[in-house]
Amino acid sequence: MGPDILTGMRVLTTVVDSGSFAKAAEKLDLSRGMTSRYLAQIEAHLGVRLLNRTTRRLSLTEAGNDYYQRSRQVLALVEEAEQAATQETAEPRGTLRINASVSFGTRHLGPAIGAYLQRHPKVRADLTLNDRFVDLVEEGFDVAVRIAPRIDPGLVTRPITRARLVACASPAYLREQGTPRSPSDLATHNCLTYAYAGDRHEWRFTRGAREQRVSVTGNLHGNNGDILCCAAADGLGIIVQPTFLVYELLREKRLVRILEEWETEGSTIYAVYPSRQFLTPKVRSFIDFLVERFGDNPYWDRETG
Repeated sequence: MGPDILTGMRVLTTVVDSGSFAKAAEKLDLSRGMTSRYLAQIEAHLGVRLLNRTTRRLSLTEAGNDYYQRSRQVLALVEEAEQAATQETAEPRGTLRINASVSFGTRHLGPAIGAYLQRHPKVRADLTLNDRFVDLVEEGFDVAVRIAPRIDPGLVTRPITRARLVACASPAYLREQGTPRSPSDLATHNCLTYAYAGDRHEWRFTRGAREQRVSVTGNLHGNNGDILCCAAADGLGIIVQPTFLVYELLREKRLVRILEEWETEGSTIYAVYPSRQFLTPKVRSFIDFLVERFGDNPYWDRETG
C-alpha cells in the first residue's frame, strides 16, 4: 500500500510551520516517531529529500520548498471541498495571503480589505506590501494586486479597474519654470522619474493618431510614487503618476494637470493568482469584492474628472 499523501502533506506543512517535529506531533496528535515516519514515506515515494535535519534546525530543500508550497494549496483546496460538501455553498474562511504595492495598498487596498473582512468575518487577511514582483507560489501568496500595462504569460489574471496616468506639477513650479504646451517641452524641465516604469527616461504621449516620445531628465528618481508626488507638490518638478496617487493633491490644488489634451499610456490594476484550479472561495470572493468596489470608473477618477 502506498503512503497516505494527504497526511504526509499535513505533516510536512505542520513541521515547517511549527519549526520542529515535536511541536508538529503535538498539533497533529501523533507520536514524534509517527510524524517522522510519515515524512520519510513521502520522501521515499517522491525519491527526493524534502527537509534537511540537524540537531538544531530544520530547513527545506529546494524540492521541499516547492512541495511545501504546493501542499499548502492542495490542503486548502481539500479543506474548502470538505466545507462545500457540508454546506449548500462554501463560505469563505481561513487565512488569505495578499501582496500589493506599497502606495496602492496603503491608500486603497487597506480600506478595501477592512470592508471585505466585515463582510466575511471567518476570513483572516495577511497583507504584505512591497513594490517588487513576488513569486506567488514560492512565497505562498493566494493573490496579488498588480499594476501594469500587461501581465506576463503564465499567471492567471482578472482586471479589477484601470490606472490612468496624468502629468502634473505644482502651481509654484509652473509659475517659475513655465507651463509645457507640448510633450516636447518636457525635455527642458525637471522631470521626476519612477524606477518601475518601463522606460523611466522616456515618457510617451498620444493625441489621436499622433504620438510623441520625449526623453526626460531630472534630479529625483525613486521607487515610490508617494515620494515623487510629495516632491512635485513641493515645487521640485513634473511627474507622470497614476490618478489613484495624485487625486487628493489635485483636489487640494497642490498639483495641477498639464498637457491635458494629450493621453499617457495607462495601466490596468489586476488581481493575479497562481492557478484557476486552486481558486478557493476566499480568493474568488475577495477578487469579486475588489471588482465591485472599484469598478470601471473608480472613485479617484470621478474626483479628478
